[in-house]
Amino acid sequence: LRQNHPPLDVELSAFRKVAEDTRATLEDLDLKIVQARELLENLLSARQQAQSRFEDAKSILHPMRSIPSELLTEIFRYCIQTTYRVEDLDALDPRGAPWLLTRVCHRWRDLAIGSSQLW
Repeated sequence: LRQNHPPLDVELSAFRKVAEDTRATLEDLDLKIVQARELLENLLSARQQAQSRFEDAKSILHPMRSIPSELLTEIFRYCIQTTYRVEDLDALDPRGAPWLLTRVCHRWRDLAIGSSQLW
């Protein structure tokens, strides 16, 4: 291979055998690569599903969910009382409390809207 001389007849048959064997090897490797990619895609999909289940379980088990509604409402009231002066409180401003509290989650929205003390 390091020179440009034509191969001898003995070498020709050896190179033909190498080419034949190598073609079969390449086809076998290509098939294994396709199978490995399919396996990888299946594993990635299974991992994504497991990650999603993990995140759901983590969310459900979060300590914030166990705080009683009465305590959350009291915390909301405290936040409004310490953050704003009554004369500065604009109940129509959607960027401030109590409107801001209604955008955190459904539970907070229900509590904030249902608590007349915040409005």
